[in-house]
Amino acid sequence: MAKSLGDKIDMGAVMLPITNEDKEALNSIIEEMGIGMPDIKISIYKNRRGRYKDILLWCKANRGICRIDPIFVTTYNYELVDIQDFKIKVKPRIEVSAF
Repeated sequence: MAKSLGDKIDMGAVMLPITNEDKEALNSIIEEMGIGMPDIKISIYKNRRGRYKDILLWCKANRGICRIDPIFVTTYNYELVDIQDFKIKVKPRIEVSAF
């Protein structure tokens, strides 16, 4: 991949496995929140039109159904970032017809 391609993208992220260093650093957050240990982290290093960049998105993966559920977000220094939870609702399109 050409280096110039990175300048053209709007969002850049890399999915990585959890290391032992990550597990040690996350212990206090995991105990405080009362949740299980994530098994995948997504490093979001570029987000052109968003305010969240240079963050780690900690996720739980269900490889059997190819699903990744985000759990929480930290900075690269393992400081918890408060992000509002939201859901997207899609309304069905109503088509008007003469028949």
